[in-house]
Amino acid sequence: MKLKLTPVKTIIICVIFLNILSLMSLYSSLHQAGEFKEQAIFHKQIIWIVISWACLIIFSFISYRFYFDLSFILYGLNLVLLIFVIVFGKRIMGAQRWLDIGFFSFQPSELSKIAVIFILARFFSHPEKSFLRVVLFPFALVMINVFLIFKQPDLGTASILLFLFFMLGFFSKVRKRYFIFLLIGGFLFSPLAGKFLKSYQRKRLTVFLNPNVDPLGAGYTIIQSKIAIGSGKIFGKGFLSGTQNQFNFLPERHTDFIFTVIAEEWGLAGCLFLLSIYYLLLRKISQGLSKIRDPFAQILSLGISSFFFLHIFINIGMTLGILPIVGLPLIFLSYGGSHLLISFILLGIFFNICRSHK
Repeated sequence: MKLKLTPVKTIIICVIFLNILSLMSLYSSLHQAGEFKEQAIFHKQIIWIVISWACLIIFSFISYRFYFDLSFILYGLNLVLLIFVIVFGKRIMGAQRWLDIGFFSFQPSELSKIAVIFILARFFSHPEKSFLRVVLFPFALVMINVFLIFKQPDLGTASILLFLFFMLGFFSKVRKRYFIFLLIGGFLFSPLAGKFLKSYQRKRLTVFLNPNVDPLGAGYTIIQSKIAIGSGKIFGKGFLSGTQNQFNFLPERHTDFIFTVIAEEWGLAGCLFLLSIYYLLLRKISQGLSKIRDPFAQILSLGISSFFFLHIFINIGMTLGILPIVGLPLIFLSYGGSHLLISFILLGIFFNICRSHK
């Protein structure tokens, strides 16, 4: 008798595997020359995983229709928090992205991803002929978020919000030519956008084209990332045996560049295993989408799957050097409580949609 797993159960198994791989990679990335350092980071991640699973369970029992009415309230709250970040935010490594709330720091830009998905699902699920109401108004709401997040600066999250707008727009029933007009306008004004980039962001774009322009500065991270990934070969160097990792050659390896730890220690085989888990996760979400008849639930689910896909594609792309470095975590793997919590909440919302459309 074959064991048939539902999409929800399969997704749960995938996320458990990703949690285990996350803790193993994080444990390894916090070692230097065999010594386990920054143990508090490892313990915090365990706590965040437990809290995130609890949130997933809670949100899986909250009716997804509630978010239709909540969308504008959440969006307004999100704007207030983003303004608070500009005024009272905690500055780390030159970026002011966090609000210090007693015993932990929270990144409000992560909340923007949920708020934008809710807003877009509300507008795109009831398409009208009016370009102003169905496209331009939600685009303006997204751009307000993009501007405030770009000021932090956080180019990665700002880019995600724009990608979400166009991906959900093109897959919705709204007329496609509206989004084509916006894209053409964006390309025409793109040369002006370079003037608003920080100097280090311009350097990142330069080293994306040629990392050897500044091998000890802006190009250092991507060069070390490529060395680490390439040195893993087919089966990797083994757990706790990666030289680039253990001897501290690679910066940010427990956050944005955790994929390089996996590639160096487990090689191509480990990377393919990770990609197969991600593929199965996205595939099962897509299968759940096919059973949904409510337009709002369809766009909401599409936003959730697009959110996961964009983080996976952009993060792995930048570690391989095929995309510019924009500082984006790898979903369910990178260290950090805010993005982990948001990812689990979104999964909980999707589980509720699946339960409502059996």
